[in-house]
Amino acid sequence: MLRPVPEPRPTALGRAGDAEFALRQQQALDQALRDGFDGLIVWGRGSTNSDGSQDLLYLTNHMSAVSHIPDSHAHRARGHAGLILAPGRDPVLVTDSYDIDRAEVPVADIRLSTFVDRDVAHLAAELGLRGKRIGLAGQTGLLHSAAVMMAAELGAATRIEPADHILTGLRLIKSPHEVALLRDASRIGCDWMNVCLAATEPGRTEGEIVGEGLRWLAASGGFAYDIAVASGPVGHRYRHRQALPTWDSRRRIEAGDMIHFDLWGPVAQGYYCDLTRSTVVGRAPTASQARVLEDSITLVESVIARIEPGRPLSDLHAAGTRAMARRGGGDSGFSAMIPFFGHSLGLDCESPFITSYATEIIRPGMVLAVECFLGGQPGEGGGFEHIIHVSETSVEILTTGAPARPWA
Repeated sequence: MLRPVPEPRPTALGRAGDAEFALRQQQALDQALRDGFDGLIVWGRGSTNSDGSQDLLYLTNHMSAVSHIPDSHAHRARGHAGLILAPGRDPVLVTDSYDIDRAEVPVADIRLSTFVDRDVAHLAAELGLRGKRIGLAGQTGLLHSAAVMMAAELGAATRIEPADHILTGLRLIKSPHEVALLRDASRIGCDWMNVCLAATEPGRTEGEIVGEGLRWLAASGGFAYDIAVASGPVGHRYRHRQALPTWDSRRRIEAGDMIHFDLWGPVAQGYYCDLTRSTVVGRAPTASQARVLEDSITLVESVIARIEPGRPLSDLHAAGTRAMARRGGGDSGFSAMIPFFGHSLGLDCESPFITSYATEIIRPGMVLAVECFLGGQPGEGGGFEHIIHVSETSVEILTTGAPARPWA
């Protein structure tokens, strides 16, 4: 029996306070200096999506929501923003967001620009970084043209070098306020999942089901990064379509079809929910279907059982690999192509990932997504995912609000 779905309830938690953002900015600069840099540029791509903006969001609570427009004589690097950190100088944010709410952005010096890459370089020079060694973070959202422009404006004597590791390290351990936001994000995510599961009935399309969830999510203050769904004859796939949208809006689901939803996105002050659930539509699972469904849950629970401070993340991957071997393999394109069992979670599906070569040590303050997707016979696929918070004394599962076995 599915749990009742409450009315949409956006998070009541505010963003982190100005003091926490100031501390993050100082910690980022301090680490850059320890690493031999003379300053740090943190780049962020917004452009009405959530790709490549997280490092900048973490430090400034800002991303450009301007659409990305190809470079021209009128503008450059639209939909982007950059923060310059230099010792002894106040941070400077360069952005093209003409409607920016300065009360929500804890940076005193904000410069508006329609030539963002050029003016980030000019401001870096103004802050004394020309001819120096500058770390560059946020490269996931950096256009090659912007990198070339900044290098040219700062001159050949200036070294701009990768520094993404600085923000990866800072973002890995969550503050108490971040944990609270992620806990509320999971609450919203579980309710979003419950809406999708409740709408899953014979005769409906994946598109209709997804639409019910998106309507509820928008009223809850959330934004869907994606909803990976597949059902019926292609239920063994992770996504129905390798296209946008990834769901199908033509085929009507039949009783006995398997279906799964992996949904994620920023839902609580930019902090993400991320969870996967699977079920059988309109009837009890067959023995073969039940095996796939139960094995996906067992695998995730096997990984979670190994989580404790002091262990390397690679230990968790080993636990997942053993569980996979016990069932005879993964039998899905997802498990073959993406050999991991989860990742850090915060303002994104973050690094590090739970892989065999992960060297990070589990520490209190981490929030991890533990997940898998398994395949069986054609049309059979089952995924499962929990979000967990590691504290000094316990492992808290944040996603119990969505039933593990919605078919029961």
